[in-house]
Amino acid sequence: MTSLPPALFRRWVHVREQDTAGVRVYRPADQPLPPARGREGIEFRDDGTFADLRPGPTDAPVAFVGHWTAPSRTRVDLSYPPGSRSAGAPTGYEIVELTPDLLRLRPV
Repeated sequence: MTSLPPALFRRWVHVREQDTAGVRVYRPADQPLPPARGREGIEFRDDGTFADLRPGPTDAPVAFVGHWTAPSRTRVDLSYPPGSRSAGAPTGYEIVELTPDLLRLRPV
């Protein structure tokens, strides 16, 4: 398994108003974001797990936890425990861009 860039391992919030042509834009959860209801997010952890964060009934995030593998430094594949995968959740991403303040992912 390939290792992923260390900057990836944090909680990211989907800023859908910045998305472009099939690429999702994420910003660090600790940065101020424009107001929006029900923001999704993702948290990659260096222990091989991730949390797919989906808005719950009160807009607070609900985590669907799974495992990631990295076939390359620009690709991460996701696996969810049976019955826990949120409908429509991607099964992997291509890392298009990664900086300390920006994560751009293309679902694959």
